[in-house]
Amino acid sequence: MKLWEKGKLFGLLNIVDIIVILLVLAAVAGVGAKSTVFKKMLVKSTVSHVRTVVFVDDILPVSAAAPKVGDDVRVMSGGELGVVKEIQVQDHVEKAADAQGNWHMNPVPGKKTLLLTLEGDLTAYNHQFRVGQTDVKVGSKITVSSDLYNFSECYIIKVEELK
Repeated sequence: MKLWEKGKLFGLLNIVDIIVILLVLAAVAGVGAKSTVFKKMLVKSTVSHVRTVVFVDDILPVSAAAPKVGDDVRVMSGGELGVVKEIQVQDHVEKAADAQGNWHMNPVPGKKTLLLTLEGDLTAYNHQFRVGQTDVKVGSKITVSSDLYNFSECYIIKVEELK
C-alpha cells in the first residue's frame, strides 16, 4: 500500500476529509472545555452582614486618632469594607531584653496600635468574602482608607458573619 495514491492518504482518506475531521474534533474539544470552564465560573454569590476587625500596628498617635466611629472604610481595590463601629487604641509594644537578659514586652514611646471594628455588607463568592479584588480572610494584609486617612499595612484578625 502506498502512502499517497490518487490524491488520498493511504488510499482511503482525502486531505479535505482529514481537515474536516480535525475541525470537528477541535469543535467538540472546545465545547467540552468551555462547559467545564463555565461550571467553574458559575459561582454562588450571597451578600452577608459581616463584622471585621482590622489590626494596624506601629503608627503615630496622630494617625491613631484619625479614625472616628461612623467612618466609611474602603480597601485599595475600590470596595467598601464597612463602617467603623468601635475603635481601640493601645500602646505599641516590642520585645526587649532587660539587664539580666530576660525578655519583656515594653511600650514604645510615640507609637500606637489600632484595632478597628467594622461592620458592612460583603459579597461572598462560594463562601469566601471579597471586596473588590481583595479577599477578606483572617491574616490577609490589606490597605484601608477613608476620606481623611490611609493605613497601608493592616491585617485582618477577625471575620464574623452576623445573623
